[in-house]
Amino acid sequence: VWGGPEGGATFMHNLTMIVDGHTGIEHTVPVEMIYGDVLDLWRGAAVGYTPTLNVAYGGLGGENYWYDVDEVWRNDRVMAFNPPHKVIPRARRRTTAPIEDYNHIRQARITKKLIDQGGLVQAGGHGQLNGICTHWELWSFVQGGMTPFEALRSGTLHGAKYLGMDHDLGTIEVGKLADLIVFEESADPSIDIRQSQNIEWVIANGRLYDAKTMNQKGNHTLDRHPFYWEQSPLAAGLMMQDPATCAGCQRGAQRH
Repeated sequence: VWGGPEGGATFMHNLTMIVDGHTGIEHTVPVEMIYGDVLDLWRGAAVGYTPTLNVAYGGLGGENYWYDVDEVWRNDRVMAFNPPHKVIPRARRRTTAPIEDYNHIRQARITKKLIDQGGLVQAGGHGQLNGICTHWELWSFVQGGMTPFEALRSGTLHGAKYLGMDHDLGTIEVGKLADLIVFEESADPSIDIRQSQNIEWVIANGRLYDAKTMNQKGNHTLDRHPFYWEQSPLAAGLMMQDPATCAGCQRGAQRH
């Protein structure tokens, strides 16, 4: 018996979970659209929704889309914090498809409907690619009709509410923890959601970090330890060959 907040791509399970008292639905509901009857039920139960659009049920998900339209292996932030032999096989030799084949965009329209009805939608990157996957989720929300501000709120305050931690996190207020991100001067994700990845500083647990390196700055200067793949190619489990000739090494093209 599955007791988690996933409906397993079965709509009847999603609805009974709402009625039975689950606090949230995780993963997309496996239908193209929901209407007033479902919205009324959902809103009345105050059930949160974490759609994980990166792996949207019913077709190609957001992860496939962002690999398709972006040259992810050229993203310095992604490559700084992920082993290249895990990123490059999927990023360089990616699948492409017409825009209408990307199911996550249709699924994202449901999140906009819930937001407009006062529902709680929060971002979940599903761990598809460290660092960038939650940004992909925010960008996908906007593809479905959310404003950039609504997407940012889903990635901050709504997540805190869903976890019962909004008294400490989720907004910048007196009395809350000062865990913050500071964007680069030219970046304003409230206007262009794609700018959400352009972070200058991270403040967490009273420490200031350079977002490009994750080295500590300020009153507690400390360089982070090197990742295993930075120490030697053998530590990464393979010799770092030219990416064009090693795109299938270590079964890197396979994904959950």
